[in-house]
Amino acid sequence: MTFKQLRYFQALSKNLNLRSCAKELNITQSALSLAIFELEKSLNTKLFDRNAKFLSLNEKGKMFLKQITPLMIEFQRIENLMQNDENYQLSMKVSQNVGTFLLAGVLNKKDEKITLELSLDNSKNIIKNILDKEIDLGIIEGICKDKDLEKIKICDDELIVVSNKKLDKEYFIDELKDYQWLSREKGSGAKEVFVNALPKNIKLNLVYELNSTAMIKELIKKGNFLAVLPKFSVKEELENKKLFQVKLKNFKISRELFIIYHKNKEPNEKFLNFCDFLIKQIQKEILA
Repeated sequence: MTFKQLRYFQALSKNLNLRSCAKELNITQSALSLAIFELEKSLNTKLFDRNAKFLSLNEKGKMFLKQITPLMIEFQRIENLMQNDENYQLSMKVSQNVGTFLLAGVLNKKDEKITLELSLDNSKNIIKNILDKEIDLGIIEGICKDKDLEKIKICDDELIVVSNKKLDKEYFIDELKDYQWLSREKGSGAKEVFVNALPKNIKLNLVYELNSTAMIKELIKKGNFLAVLPKFSVKEELENKKLFQVKLKNFKISRELFIIYHKNKEPNEKFLNFCDFLIKQIQKEILA
């Protein structure tokens, strides 16, 4: 059973005349007859009652037409969508920090003709989804070395240590190891960059691993905790003095934000233009 056979059957069920239907479809009468014969053969049933003068749908034909009509409408919608150069659909995952604290302003400015299927995840899972070709593109934080991925750098991003009170002195990182620390979960790009930056002889007093930067910020506000977070994710709290940056000596942490997609993907002009749009808008949000 093929789409062409279904299209021919649907046309003939309305026209009920082989000669005029074939003319309407711009094919020969024999080609139409063969297509209907092959369809009936694949279904192992007759769909039309035939006599010398005319065709009519039998009960099986009526039932079959009812079942395929919604499918044919959907096929037509998909065909129209694919032939429409104006509309473009992408599936995208972004890191939780980028999605929560940067993308709201960005997506308000995107082209309305681009439809996004968007979700948040940590960088490790986004990389896996791209490698498995489950999504078109992703935005991740930090380290990405897989050779099967294309990477476009967005910008550098600073990670800072934050507290709920202002500390007047600068600290070496080892002076803070006995504080109670909060961290993002395994797989988080921010966590991976911070852990790799720590001197090997330092082990922090990690009390909670959480999959939400927003929850980490609330816990810091209410308790005596420290955490390393992207500076852009605490911009409002720093300005309102609800959180404070802990100054560090000889220890600066930064990482890169990347757009990634599979190297086997053939990016068209719309895809590359959208990536360029994301880069410019995210840079503006971070620098604002």
